[in-house]
Amino acid sequence: MKRALLLVVAFALMVTPFAMVSAQDPEGGVIIEGNPSPTVGALNPLRCNGTDCQRVYAFMFPSLLGVDPATGNYAPGAAGAMATDWSVSEDGKTYTYNLRNDWMWNDGEPLTAWDWAFAYEAVKSGVIESSLSGYVDARIESYEVSEDGYTLTVTYTDAACDVLSLAAFVTPLPAHHFGWTPDQAESYDYASLVGNEYDTNPTVTAGVFQFESSQAGERIALVPNETYPDAVEGGVKPAGWLYVNVPDQTVLAERFLAGELNVADNPQNAYRAQIREQENLQYFDYAGNAWDYVGMNLGNPDNPQYAELDDASQFTGNWVDSQGNVSDTQETHPIFGDVRVRRALQMGIQIDEIMEKAVLGEGTVMAANELPTSWALSPDLSPIPYDVEAAKALLEEAGWVDSDGDGVREKDGVKLEFELLTNEGNGRRTQIGELLQDQWSELGVQVNFSTMEFNALLEYMNSQTFDAYILGWRNSFPVDPDQTGIFTSDGDLDGGNNNVSYSNPEIDRLMEEGRTVPGCAPADRAPIYHQIQQILQDDQAYLWLFAQNGFYAANDAVQGFAPYPNQMYWNVDAWTVTQ
Repeated sequence: MKRALLLVVAFALMVTPFAMVSAQDPEGGVIIEGNPSPTVGALNPLRCNGTDCQRVYAFMFPSLLGVDPATGNYAPGAAGAMATDWSVSEDGKTYTYNLRNDWMWNDGEPLTAWDWAFAYEAVKSGVIESSLSGYVDARIESYEVSEDGYTLTVTYTDAACDVLSLAAFVTPLPAHHFGWTPDQAESYDYASLVGNEYDTNPTVTAGVFQFESSQAGERIALVPNETYPDAVEGGVKPAGWLYVNVPDQTVLAERFLAGELNVADNPQNAYRAQIREQENLQYFDYAGNAWDYVGMNLGNPDNPQYAELDDASQFTGNWVDSQGNVSDTQETHPIFGDVRVRRALQMGIQIDEIMEKAVLGEGTVMAANELPTSWALSPDLSPIPYDVEAAKALLEEAGWVDSDGDGVREKDGVKLEFELLTNEGNGRRTQIGELLQDQWSELGVQVNFSTMEFNALLEYMNSQTFDAYILGWRNSFPVDPDQTGIFTSDGDLDGGNNNVSYSNPEIDRLMEEGRTVPGCAPADRAPIYHQIQQILQDDQAYLWLFAQNGFYAANDAVQGFAPYPNQMYWNVDAWTVTQ
């Protein structure tokens, strides 16, 4: 009876916003997904700064470049993309994108490179509070659009392989709808996009779905875009997509299990085992894009030294302390300066226990710095195994012994004791810290674990006066393996991402080589990143933990559900909901 009532509620949610659906495709069924955010941000892609509005606008807007779902890489001619192919200049700085001419906005106007140009100019203006401002525009030097509007040539400031993403991050907007023309690029009032009705009612779009209606704080309804050119079976099959607000992640999972929602994106770990056990549910596990690690200060916390950079922001090989003193060597941390200690700590991590208790087993062990789903992942590199006895032997070799029998090792009168921090309010990382504290005590290591307010922690890290911390990185998608800012010497700055002061000239060289491979083909870049992973593991630049697993689910009424990592909806135009 309870399930029947819940289904009645779900049906009621479906019917109201889809008055126009029945005339289009009564058999396609409605996809219903939960939104655990209290509201949904602006649906203009350039004004959206959250995952909630991103989920919605991704259905409604075209992309300059598309992704091959099987590889997770940008690919010429991919479905849902404007570019059919592209070429690269000899110096690697200029990309010429050839665009298709069969795509229309849903009001019948053609989709052209000028729509990308309008969006880019809006970003460049800096007045619309776009998350891309100061990022994309800083690396794009210029662009040109052909007379017919179907060729876009973009010149970048450097020949790095991440430039495809820079162009792809700019989502084309219907320039004609906003009254923009190329001759207005400098004079147009881009501030008029702020608070524009388009934020909540984007009537002119070009994606697989188009906007139908919304009820603030309750739901957003999308319906098929009949002019979408890439539907594999000649038309978009689902009757619509409904984004229903739910109070939180717990309620989202419960409503999915009860049948009110028929699709779930990354439900809470606590519910995943139950979902796997249900015969009427489909699911897909994958290693996600977020990963946790332990960062160790490799420099002397009593005298922080930052990398000296030249006028081209390149590392000179010298280090500068807070007093302006320059040295060609960097002072090291009394504990973490020895790679044998770092390796012993890695070998003393019982990662399976940590994953079981911190994420209920929903994780994938990291061997080094690349995600388990990255195309650049080395096939020959395995995670460092848990081995307490070998870890103890390494510490002994490094001169750390427990001579007084108090259970804590010492060397030259200094205890093997350090402070380990993480951000307060993060239950997963707090659990990791407490487990590491216990596990490392078996090695004779005294860990003083505590939490700190996030911004205060970041400031402390930037000062480089810390010992160690637990944090994580989240990679964008498509994944680019370049981590120049994290592991190269010129990222070792006050406020830089290499706040652990890791420095290896070979890594500096290989990172630059990997990011500037002519043509940027993954097959040519991957061997370079394989070398990088081996060196970073050998050096123990971090203590490697795990990637949090991703998880998609749908009930068996959803036909066509066949996700790839990071791409649950790649073929949504062919889905049907049968009941």
